[in-house]
Amino acid sequence: MDFSKVLLTLLCLGFGFPCALSFPQNTTSLRYDARYFTNPILDELAADPSIIKINGWYYLVFTQGDRIDVLKSPILSNFRNVERKTVYFTPRNRGSLWAPELHLIRGGLYMYFTMDDGVDNDNHRMYVIQALDPNNPLGRWSREIRLLPEEEIFAIDGTVLQYGNGELYFIWSGFPNPRGSMNLYIAQMESPTRVFPPWTLLRTPTMDWEKHGYPVNEGPFIIQNEGRTFLVFSASSTFTPNYCLGIMGIDDLRDPLVPRNWWNDVNHCVFERNDAERVFTTGHASFVRSLDDSELWMVYHATDDVNDNGVHRTARIQKLDWNPDKAPRFPAAIGVNKPIKVPSGEYGRKTKKEN
Repeated sequence: MDFSKVLLTLLCLGFGFPCALSFPQNTTSLRYDARYFTNPILDELAADPSIIKINGWYYLVFTQGDRIDVLKSPILSNFRNVERKTVYFTPRNRGSLWAPELHLIRGGLYMYFTMDDGVDNDNHRMYVIQALDPNNPLGRWSREIRLLPEEEIFAIDGTVLQYGNGELYFIWSGFPNPRGSMNLYIAQMESPTRVFPPWTLLRTPTMDWEKHGYPVNEGPFIIQNEGRTFLVFSASSTFTPNYCLGIMGIDDLRDPLVPRNWWNDVNHCVFERNDAERVFTTGHASFVRSLDDSELWMVYHATDDVNDNGVHRTARIQKLDWNPDKAPRFPAAIGVNKPIKVPSGEYGRKTKKEN
């Protein structure tokens, strides 16, 4: 192992420096219009990937540290050699921009992300920008707006719950004061750019599978299916191979600001490392529909080496199925270069480069 390269990578990710890292092309990948694809979907570091579908196009964002690039692809299974634009740079007095997420809310397009004050990692706060044209994520965006400006609290990995009662809720990961485990918090939103105080502790890591490396609950994301609402989150430190996904949920339009209204599956991860396939650090997932909307696909990051410590995280996708109770059924993690059937409606649709 070239430890100098590992150190450089850690510095890039941790401090937001631009990284000129190259990955070998996946020479065993099938043609883009074939019936199968192979993970990863992008040949570069892509921690905390998030994908949204707008007007039949897919848009990918991920952690880059000092900026946000938006990648546009006609298919979900490949983001190589596609249209790409930098839409946001960290201001001079900010750094370590992590985990951007794109959300369509009430006709507008918003991007939520976290960054620090350029001095201390503990000073990470949540921000949001709005697309001036909600149909064009590669276009112009507004200046950043800080969420929860009244609160001096560590806040990362923010996401939005658009609830069945028409209300909006912001869910994020943060430390309590004084600092302890990383927990999930929730607060009501006045609008997509304004969070109401106060905030409520929603979940704290208590089980062994949530405490590898450090007790962590982070990376929340909402799945809704046939009237049920599920919150998928990541557990344990992302710098361990045991980083995994957990799930909790709420039913019958109960008040999401009341923690006891949520049920919790505390017994095990729902998606985790697969040593037989050499897949580790499986987590920070988002979810998006196939081109014909018939399938739900999970977008997540993982590594290929049990000793990687979360450095070389790449973006991958896998399809979810559904249990009889309408809850998502997660697959086993699949290794790189293993053929996977393309998302429904994708076969035959070519990338821009091939047209």
